Amino acid sequence: MLTYDQKYIVFDTETEGLNLHSSKPWQIAWIVCQGYKVIETHNRFLDFKDLEIPKIVQKLTGFSWDTYNKKKEDPETVLADFEEYLYDPQYKIIGQNLLGFDVYMIAELQRMFGRKRDFTYFDRIYDTRALGKAHREGLEKPKENFLSWQYKIINDRSLKSKVSQIQLLKYFGIDFEEEKLHDALYDIEMCYQIFCELKKAMNL
Repeated sequence: MLTYDQKYIVFDTETEGLNLHSSKPWQIAWIVCQGYKVIETHNRFLDFKDLEIPKIVQKLTGFSWDTYNKKKEDPETVLADFEEYLYDPQYKIIGQNLLGFDVYMIAELQRMFGRKRDFTYFDRIYDTRALGKAHREGLEKPKENFLSWQYKIINDRSLKSKVSQIQLLKYFGIDFEEEKLHDALYDIEMCYQIFCELKKAMNL
């Protein structure tokens, strides 16, 4: 069971598209949390010269070339800074659909820089999409094979509960600003509130 003073990182990426093998992430945001408090905030933009962001993605995420060009950094530096948290075993890792998307964006960055994809942090992941679906379907957290259980839930099409981030925010009665959703930093702040509700509801 998770202790009250457990530390977490909550992260999200924003990308050119949804291709797990070619879409480049242009934003990585992560927050460090303990209890119900956010104790660190990081919002980083990755500089890619050939970045191509479709108009629909720009509209959905609120992407601005002016903001991006002012804040963009060397992507390898951003990845290295993020990995200091990601591979630190003191942190549990939280996110919405991490196991279906974002972890592969991190792996793609590692590949781009000629490094081996490193998934050793996976056993510390709590995916709110998986947990939300389990909670709404009345499923209990297993005593073993937690990671495999989450993957099974994500990919089980017989489970029909709606568990997008906006649906989970509404389900738990969490106040949010819909127009801000799909910005990585705002999304993870909302995601952590969802996780706190799931933690209580599921006795995590």
